[in-house]
Amino acid sequence: MGYYHGDEIKACEEAGITPYIAKANTSANTAVGLFGKERFVYDAEKDCYRCPAGETLKYHFDSEELGRKIRYYWTTACSTCEIKAQCTRNKGFRRITRWVDEGILDRMEQRVKANWELMKKRKQIVEHPFGTIKFWNDQRHFLMRGLDKVRAEFSLSALAYNIKRTINLVGVRSLVAAVS
Repeated sequence: MGYYHGDEIKACEEAGITPYIAKANTSANTAVGLFGKERFVYDAEKDCYRCPAGETLKYHFDSEELGRKIRYYWTTACSTCEIKAQCTRNKGFRRITRWVDEGILDRMEQRVKANWELMKKRKQIVEHPFGTIKFWNDQRHFLMRGLDKVRAEFSLSALAYNIKRTINLVGVRSLVAAVS
């Protein structure tokens, strides 16, 4: 959760891969007890947001940040809003930003919510090997540099994990009998 970049999700969809990754809530406002972006509802048809007070935050401009096109939304109704103190510390108004391809992340979030059992299954299947390699085998970081060397190092870690796991599942005698 949270270990992804929107461009990677977009690339997966373009390649015909359906990603299932829980969308992380990284809102600084939520962390300090204010309304986070998740409390604002995006209307794709009208290209605007609806705030918790029911006001419409309209699109105003876009810019490019870190190579990504970002759209900016706000409303001037904040100055008379009764719940402004729960929404923003800004004296003027609350501004919401949206990546132009954020619809991809919204679709992924809906898939995850609709198929939560897949996420539970992924945790059981995928997270265990990485946790074991990381903690029990003390492989918190790579010792080598360069993609080829890191691949070789990880391959050795995965091989050690697989041998250890096989011994735990079938036992030493069965493993030796199968190998010989």
